[in-house]
Amino acid sequence: MKLRFLLLCFIGFRASQLQAQEVVRQALDAYSRQAVQEKLYVHTDRSSYVVGESIWFKLYAQDGQTHRPLDLSKVAYLELLDLSHGVVLQSKIALKQGSGHGMLVLPATIQSGHYTLRAYTNWMKNFSPELYFEKTISIVNTFTKIPAEAGDSELDLQFFPEGGHLVQNLKSTVAFRGINESGKGVSFSGAIVNQTNDTIVRFQPRHLGLGTFELTPKAGETYRAVLQEAGKQEQSIPLPPVQEKGYVLHVQSGPTQELIVEVEAQGAEESVYVLIHTRQSVRFSERQSLQNGKARFRVPLAQLQEGISHITLFNARQEPVCERLYFKRPERRLAIQVKTDKPVYATRQPVSLAVQTADSSDLSVSVYRLDSLARNETEDVYSYLWLSSDLKGTVESPAYYLTNPKAEPDLVMLTHGWSRFRWEEVLRKNPLKHIPEYEDHIVWGKVTDANGKPVRGAQVYMNAPGRDLWVYPAISDSDGRVFFEMRHFRGLNEIVVQTADSLHQVELESSFSDQYSSRSLPVFSVNPKEESSLLSRSINMQVRNAYLPLYQNSALPDTAFFYGRADQTYYLDAYTRFPVLEEVMREYVPEVDVRRSQGRFRFLMVGRTDYNFTYPPMVLLDGVPIFDLNKLLAIDPLKIKRLDIVNKRYALGPAVFNGIVSFLSYKGDIAGYQPEGLVTSYEGVQASREFYSPRYDTPAQRESRTADFRPLLFWEPKAKGRQPLQFFTSDLSGHYRVVVQGVSSSGLSGSQTYTFEVKKNEIN
Repeated sequence: MKLRFLLLCFIGFRASQLQAQEVVRQALDAYSRQAVQEKLYVHTDRSSYVVGESIWFKLYAQDGQTHRPLDLSKVAYLELLDLSHGVVLQSKIALKQGSGHGMLVLPATIQSGHYTLRAYTNWMKNFSPELYFEKTISIVNTFTKIPAEAGDSELDLQFFPEGGHLVQNLKSTVAFRGINESGKGVSFSGAIVNQTNDTIVRFQPRHLGLGTFELTPKAGETYRAVLQEAGKQEQSIPLPPVQEKGYVLHVQSGPTQELIVEVEAQGAEESVYVLIHTRQSVRFSERQSLQNGKARFRVPLAQLQEGISHITLFNARQEPVCERLYFKRPERRLAIQVKTDKPVYATRQPVSLAVQTADSSDLSVSVYRLDSLARNETEDVYSYLWLSSDLKGTVESPAYYLTNPKAEPDLVMLTHGWSRFRWEEVLRKNPLKHIPEYEDHIVWGKVTDANGKPVRGAQVYMNAPGRDLWVYPAISDSDGRVFFEMRHFRGLNEIVVQTADSLHQVELESSFSDQYSSRSLPVFSVNPKEESSLLSRSINMQVRNAYLPLYQNSALPDTAFFYGRADQTYYLDAYTRFPVLEEVMREYVPEVDVRRSQGRFRFLMVGRTDYNFTYPPMVLLDGVPIFDLNKLLAIDPLKIKRLDIVNKRYALGPAVFNGIVSFLSYKGDIAGYQPEGLVTSYEGVQASREFYSPRYDTPAQRESRTADFRPLLFWEPKAKGRQPLQFFTSDLSGHYRVVVQGVSSSGLSGSQTYTFEVKKNEIN
């Protein structure tokens, strides 16, 4: 009986272990299904600009797990931020089937410096801003004094114990990263000393300021790093604090295509649990009991997916105590072939560019002139999706770690370790606040009464006065919040937001995120030797803007009305004009009964045999809902061009109209009517803009005296694989770089560059 009791206790204990292990795994699986991960990548035509130029860009929206195009969000938010996260430019970009494109014009008020170009979706606001796409853009204002090149800067050195902690008497691998104010890794040498200045270990970086050393902290000792740089004073930097108790994690590749995960614990005699996931897909999980404070896990490398895997150690209470990243180099990338029909061209000569890929792909192509301001890109869509997008902070030259077989990506894993989520969020199932914009841009607002308290059940209408009639209705929830799905709303417009109750107020919320990542911008400076090149670039910009259009519109405006074809339309010029609008309605519009009670006018739809209306219709003036008919009927009827009648019930979103009476003015300016409610300017998604490139097909065009100083010859954000492209050179000679980036429907990504030359008066 005693043996049976012990056996039952062991089985129960083992079952509780397995149950706890399964709880963590199931929680991550449930979180992954709910918290779909979006990744955005932005390909810009260049990375360095002078004010007055335009930033042309292409956005790629990818599934965070598979890297396939993700058609989840229909809007992306793009911002240009300065050093203190101040907003310089903002834009909303429409996404279709996982991609979008647009442009930003850099105004002359921008100061010279580095700026952050970031992009995200409304859905991505549920997660850390570290997940937003960010790229450093350099801008020079040639109309103001340009900052001189800075001198040597102080070294910024950080230490990262493997797994996260230093623990007394446990050997740890400590990674370090040393960078200057420009964010570049530097060479230096250093030593770890204790409180009595005894040297414990010496170290120096192996690549771009990155390296590792081994350290076994002892009880009662403190440690600091002493650094030496040529020509500089000695620096002293403290190491992270040493814990008296805790866990240490060590990961290394085994000899038989397996990953060895070693765990050591100080002051803990219990079981531990290791879970490994690649982009939130669980690839390995196992629990072991500590033997003499140690455990050893063997993970077949074949079980891990390509890219970054997260190795997390949990204690017996399901608390994450250590984490480590591991990188498995991807074996395939999108192969892109780029070639021009000739290596050298004359000015104003056609260039035939052949772009080929092995898969059906979505590509973007940029062709620009090389000068001292242009710099080589160290990141592309391939290195971003596989590396930078899953790491915290800025990775210097990320493409190097994917293309160079001798590179040590583990140095990056140790110094940029970070999870896309916090385990507390996974285990506690915190709700997500921001919904994806599945169809179009969504504007949020709040309805309050005269005392500032939220109003529930208020009917709210938003619209943009004009010739394109679209009304966006909404009903407030228990918190007074409303949202408007802004279909057919493009560009900057004046909008009117109002409720049927004039005592209610509506305040709109900003759609842009107010959370920022921990990334910092490098110090900006310009070598004085580059001033002549910058001046030339600025002159080229001014000539180009003076003689050529910035862009061309690619889409015609949508002139349809939300109610479609009206049941009856009256063009008032076809009738005898009356001096009062009330007489027009009574004499010519039999579908509308004009009534007056206690000095107030109201309309009622009549003339139907199958239905009797008991509630008034929705009355519109150039798309603006009108709730005070006395003001409407006081308008001069000579300002009204057309009247549409919808003599039936009409449902629009949450609103049901008992007929529609729609007045349209000649100018689309609501005929001087002053609407009640909130009247403000609002910018919807950016209207479609196409890059303008002149053609020189005829002798007359080639001999034109109009200057063509375009450094950016060509930009095509919607190129496809195996598609020939053609453009013309400008009047600027020099070397030009072709950059092609793209993704395939199967999740492959890649980029390719090519260079050709333009010479003046070159024949052939």
